Amino acid sequence: MTIFSEKLRRLPETIELASAHGVGDIAFALSQGKGRLAVAIASGGSVVTAEFFSRCRTTLQLGPTMVMTPMQFVLSMENWDGCDIWLFSAGANNPDIAAAFRVANASSCKSIQLMTVQSEGATTIVASDSLRAKVIVTPVADPKDGFLATHSMISMVTALLMASDLTTEQPQRGRLAEELRKRAEEVLSAPQSPDFGFQVGDTLFVLHDPQNAAAATLIETSLWETGIAPVQRTDFRNFAHGRHVWAAKHPETMYVLALTTTESGDVWKPIRAALPSQTRIQHAEFDHGGRLANAVSILWGLSFVQHLGNATSIDPGRPGRGPFAEAIYDNPALDTLSRDLTSSVRHKASARMHFDPIDERSASLCSVGRERLLSLAGASFVGLALDYDGTVVPNDPREARLGPPPKAIMHELVRLVDDGIQVGFATGRGGSAGEKLRDALPKRIYRNVLMGYYNGAHIRTLDVDIAEDPPQRNPNIAEVTRWLTGSGLLRDGVEIKARPIQVSIDYADVIDIERFAESLAACPQIVEGSVKVLRSHHSVDIVLASTSKLRVVEELARRSGDASKAVLGIGDSGSPLGNDRELLSGPHCLSVGSVCGASGGAWTLFGSKLRGPDALLRILQAARAKGCEMMIDLSALKLDQHS
Repeated sequence: MTIFSEKLRRLPETIELASAHGVGDIAFALSQGKGRLAVAIASGGSVVTAEFFSRCRTTLQLGPTMVMTPMQFVLSMENWDGCDIWLFSAGANNPDIAAAFRVANASSCKSIQLMTVQSEGATTIVASDSLRAKVIVTPVADPKDGFLATHSMISMVTALLMASDLTTEQPQRGRLAEELRKRAEEVLSAPQSPDFGFQVGDTLFVLHDPQNAAAATLIETSLWETGIAPVQRTDFRNFAHGRHVWAAKHPETMYVLALTTTESGDVWKPIRAALPSQTRIQHAEFDHGGRLANAVSILWGLSFVQHLGNATSIDPGRPGRGPFAEAIYDNPALDTLSRDLTSSVRHKASARMHFDPIDERSASLCSVGRERLLSLAGASFVGLALDYDGTVVPNDPREARLGPPPKAIMHELVRLVDDGIQVGFATGRGGSAGEKLRDALPKRIYRNVLMGYYNGAHIRTLDVDIAEDPPQRNPNIAEVTRWLTGSGLLRDGVEIKARPIQVSIDYADVIDIERFAESLAACPQIVEGSVKVLRSHHSVDIVLASTSKLRVVEELARRSGDASKAVLGIGDSGSPLGNDRELLSGPHCLSVGSVCGASGGAWTLFGSKLRGPDALLRILQAARAKGCEMMIDLSALKLDQHS
C-alpha cells in the first residue's frame, strides 16, 4: 500500500472526529458574516478548503467570497474595510500564511478567522494572542498529511459542512455526518475502473461546472504538486472559447475529466460529442452541486488522484521532490515584504495604483518609505505649517468642521509656540479661520502665529482681523465669478462664495461633479493660466496662479531668522489637484488624509487608519522642542500599532 493510499484509508476516521467536534464557533462566524464580503486566503492544498468555504457561503446566500493566495492578498493594497478574512492552513506555520495574517491584522477588516488542524503552529500562536482573530482548530485521525493535504483538508471541509448545516432553518446534524462518512467509504473503497484510460504523458483537462470548483481545484493542484501530469482547469464554456485547439493538435495525448452537476450535464454533452474520438474522457456527476455533494466530490477527487498515481507509478503521498524544494517553500520573502508594507506604504501604493503616474517606473515604495522615516527621525524644524480644514478640524460632519478646533491640538500648539517654534496656518478659508483660532488660543501668542488665508495668498499674523485688512480685489477672480454665474453648473439659488482673490464652490452646490470638472477647464481665465483650480475634500477653490501655501512655509522660515531652515508642513489634501499638494511635496511634509501617486510626493505616517485631527494630534504630541527647533520622536508615534 502506498503512503497516499494509507492516508485515504483512514479519512472516514477524520470525518467522524470532525463531525463530532463542536462547530458552533464556525457556524456563528458564518452567520455573522451575512451580507459582507469574505476573503478566503490559502495556498497549496488548503485552496481546496477555501473554495469549499466559498461554496458554503454561496449556498447559504451569505454574500460574495474572494479566494486569494497569500501573495495576492499581501499585494492587493486593499484596506478590506468591513470584510471578513478567513485564513486556511493545515499547519499554520509557513511564512506565507504568517504574512497574510499580519496584513489582515493590520487592515480594517471586520473579523479574522484562522482555520487549521495545528494548535502549535507559529501563526496559530500569534493569532491566539490577537484581540481581532479567532483560531479554529479541527481534529484529525492522522496528524501527518504526507506530501498532499488529506486529513487536514477533509477535517476542515467536514467542519465547514457541519457548521453550514447549523445555520440553516432545519439542521440535519447526525444524519448529515453519517451520510458523509458513508459516502466517503463508498468513494474511497471503489475499485479502479479497468477502462480508466489515463496514460503516462497525457495532458489532463479538467472541465467542470463552476459549482464543482473545489474538486476541480483539488485535482489541478494535486497533479501539478506531484508531477503526475500537466493539467488545465476551466469550465465547459470557457473551454469552448479557444482552449479546444489543444484537442485539434494533440488528440491522442489529451485526457478530459468532466465534472458536472444535474444542471450542467446538457452543457457538457455537445462538447463531448464534438471532441475527437482519440481523446480519452472520464465523466463524474455530483448531484445538484450543494455542500454535501461538494464534500463528496473532494473525496472523489482524492481517489481520482490516487488512480492517476497508480497509472504513473507515482505515490502522491511521496512523489519525490527536488533538492531546492525546502529553499523555495521556507523562503520568508513574502513575510519580509509584509513587514515592509507598513500602513503608510500601503496607503501610498493604493494611491500610486489609483493615479497610475507615468513617471513612476522603478521606485520601491518600501525603500522610499523607509528612507523617509529615517530622514524624518534625523530632521529638525524651526516651524510648523498647518492646513486647517481636515487637518486641525475634521471635514465631516459639517458641524465639526465649522465648530471650534480641538482643545488638545491647541494645547500642543501653544506648547510649541512657547518653546520658540514658528507656527502658521495655510488655509483655503478666509477670515473665519482666524476667528476660530482667536477664540481657541491665548491672546498673548496671536502675533507669534502666522495666517496664510485663501491658500496662502493673503498672509497676516493672527492678531490681524482681515475683515479690517482685506486683500486687494483681483479682476481675474471677478471674471471667473461672472463666468460661473452664467455657466448653469450650479444649483438654483446658490450664492457663489466670491472673495477678492478666491472663488470657492462647495461640492454640494454643484449639479453634476463630473460635468463641472470638464466645463470648468473651459473657463477663459483657466485656459489662459491667470488662475488655477485647487480641491479640498469638501470644495473647489479657484485662486490666482501665483497662489501657494508654500508662501507660509517661506515666511515661517524667514521669521525664524534663517530662511534656509526646514519647516514641517502638515495637511490632508495631498492628491494631485489637492490644495495641500505643494505644501506636502517636500521630503519631510506629512499628510493626514489623501496622498498623490508619486513616490516623492505626499505621504502619511499612519495610512488610512488614523486621519485628520487624530493623526495631527499624535504627531504634535511626538514633537520635541529644544533651542527654538523641534524634532519628531518616532517612537512616540507608535507606528508599529498601525503597520
